[in-house]
Amino acid sequence: AVVSTQSTGEEVEKLVAHKMGWRGAVQDLDYFDQQIRILERRNALIEKLRRKQFELLRELKQAKVNLMSSEYKAHLTVDNTMSENSPGYLSSLWKETNQLQLLVNTCKSRVMVETSFM
Repeated sequence: AVVSTQSTGEEVEKLVAHKMGWRGAVQDLDYFDQQIRILERRNALIEKLRRKQFELLRELKQAKVNLMSSEYKAHLTVDNTMSENSPGYLSSLWKETNQLQLLVNTCKSRVMVETSFM
């Protein structure tokens, strides 16, 4: 049987093109897998910050009870004013959580001062 070089060349080209198509598909899958991992980390951070805010609000409430004061108020606005999918949401939530932490620390410090000098 005589094998035509032209048909073998075409077959090789088809195989190479097929292999390149798979390589591109694998790269796409790697990219999407990486994007999913980024989103999972982002969602985990959001949940961690929300839990932290919940704990801080509980601590603030207890400190205010100890002070018998309603002076310290938490102003949490990120969840009400921003979409969770917006680009600045995570950094805004982080900043808001840090501000709440400072408020709680300030209130607790005042409790310490007032109970130490009474």
